[in-house]
Amino acid sequence: MKRRLGLSMFMVLAIALSGCSNEEKIQPTEPSSDTSSDEIVVSIKGEPAKGFDPAFDWPGLGEALFQSKLVVFDKEMNLVNDLASERTVSKDGKEVTVKLREDVHYSDGEKLTAGDVVFTFEKVRETTSYIDLSNVKQVIAEDDYTVQFILEHPDSTFEYTLTRIAIIPEHAYGDNYAQNPIGSGPYKFVEWQKGQKLIIEANPLYYGKKPNIKKVTFLYLDMDASFAGAKRGEIDIARVSMDYIGQEIPGYTQRSIETMDIVSLSLPTVKRGAYEMEGTPIGNDVTSDRAIRRALSYGMDREGISRNALNGGARPVYSHNPGMPWDNEANNMKNADVETAKKILQEGGWADTDNDGIVEKNGQKAEFTLLYTPGEVERQAVVLGVQESAQKIGIKINLEAKVWDEISKQKLIYKEAYLFGKGADSPFEIYTNFSSDRITKGTTNSPSYKNEFVDEYLRNAIQTTDQEEAMEMWKKAQWDGEHGANSLGDSPFVPMVAFHHTFFIKDGVEIGDFRPAPHRGAYWITVENIKDWVKSPSRS
Repeated sequence: MKRRLGLSMFMVLAIALSGCSNEEKIQPTEPSSDTSSDEIVVSIKGEPAKGFDPAFDWPGLGEALFQSKLVVFDKEMNLVNDLASERTVSKDGKEVTVKLREDVHYSDGEKLTAGDVVFTFEKVRETTSYIDLSNVKQVIAEDDYTVQFILEHPDSTFEYTLTRIAIIPEHAYGDNYAQNPIGSGPYKFVEWQKGQKLIIEANPLYYGKKPNIKKVTFLYLDMDASFAGAKRGEIDIARVSMDYIGQEIPGYTQRSIETMDIVSLSLPTVKRGAYEMEGTPIGNDVTSDRAIRRALSYGMDREGISRNALNGGARPVYSHNPGMPWDNEANNMKNADVETAKKILQEGGWADTDNDGIVEKNGQKAEFTLLYTPGEVERQAVVLGVQESAQKIGIKINLEAKVWDEISKQKLIYKEAYLFGKGADSPFEIYTNFSSDRITKGTTNSPSYKNEFVDEYLRNAIQTTDQEEAMEMWKKAQWDGEHGANSLGDSPFVPMVAFHHTFFIKDGVEIGDFRPAPHRGAYWITVENIKDWVKSPSRS
C-alpha cells in the first residue's frame, strides 16, 4: 500500500464533505455558537507530563479525547469496535486482522488509513515502556483499510492491548505533536497552558456520536483550590480529596465514583541475595517467608482503613481485579481475620518468645520496612493502617517515605516492602504481576515471585485461542485449590483498598455512569464518557 503524504497545514481546500472522495481532505466546519449548555469547566488531577502523544502512553488507560482507538470497552467491560469495523483471529491465533471504518477523518480533514495504524504501533514500540508489544512480530497495512498484526505466539490478551493505543496521524506527527495534537477523536485540541489548564472543543469531523458539550476547560488544580472554585460556582465538575467527603456546597451534588485504582503491598518473596540487579543484591529475609505474607493478607483491617482512615473514600479489595470477568471468587475473604493470621504464623514457626509483641523465628524478628511515596495523604493513611493491623498479629512494620527516583535507583522495591499502585482492565496484569519471566525485568513482578504451577496457568492463559479457557486459566493462576498467587496461596502482593474519586457536580450537569477505571487511567475517569455529558442551560 502507498502511504499518502499529508497536505500542508497552510493549504485551504474549499471542498464540501458531500463532494469528497475517499482520498480527499475535507474542510472542517466550526461548531455552532456557544450557549450556556455548550461549555463546561472541570478540575482534574493527572496532567500528562509528556503531553498528549499516544506514543508516550497518553492517555494511559482512559479516553484519548483527541485521538481514537481501534477497540474500546463498553460499560460492561465488553470489547467493542471503534475505529475497527471488523476483527478476525486466525485459527492458530498468530494473525489478527482488523478492518477499519472508511469514514474517519482527522480534525484537520485528512483521512485515517491503515498506514497510520502501522506508524502508530511502530512509534509506540520505539518510545513507550508501558505497553508490551514484544509479542508483535509485524504490523502490515494490507490496503488502505485493512491492518494485519502478526504475532510471535497466540495471545488471548492482544485485543485488550488494542484498547491502550490511540492512533496517531503520520502526516501531522513531529517533535511538537504532544503539545499540539491532531486526531480523529470526539474533541480537538485548542490550548494547553502547562500547570494551569487545557481547553478543547468538539471535533466537527468526528465519525461517532457528537458530544453534547462543545467546549471543555480542564483546570489543573490541587484539591483545596478545586473545592474553593466550586464554592465560588466557577467549576462545573470539581475533583476533591477525601477530606471533603460529607461537606456540602449549595447548588452542587457530591458524588463518589468507584475505581480500580488499587494500592497493594508488594512483598519480596526471596531471601536477600537470591538475585542481583546491576550488582545490587535483592530480596528480603522476613517477607520471603510465606507465612509472613499470608498472615499479613489475612490480618489487614481493610474495612477500617477504608471507613476511618480514608473517610469512606475507598473500598476494601482482596485482589487486583475485583469484579472483573477474570477474578477468582476464592479471593474473597474475611476482613481483619486476626485469629487466622496468628494461626498461620504459629504453624509457620513464628512465636513471640520474649514477650515484646513481635514474633520471631530462628532468631529473626518479624520486622521490616514498608516504603511509600510522599505527597499523597491517601497513601500515607493506608500505610499507617497497615502498620497498625500488622502490630495486632505480632509483625512490626517500619514506615519510610521516599521519592520514586531514589527507590528506583537503589532497587528498593526488590529489597523492601512497597505500597504499589495496581489494578488494570486487562487480565494481562495477572501475567505481568506473577510470571517468573518478569523477575528482575521491569517493576511489575517486584516481589520476584515464582511458582511453577502459576507459570503454567499463565502460559496457557496467554496462548489459548479460546477466551473461555483463558478466563479459567487466569482464575487458576490466582488459586486452583492447592496452588496460586492469592492469599490462600503465596501472597506476593497484599491488595488493600481501591480509592474512590470524589466530585462536586453542579446542579444541571449530568455525567452518567462509568466502567471501572484502572490505576493510571483513574485520574481521567470523568472523561471516559465525555460525549454523553449534558449541561442544562438553566443551571449555568
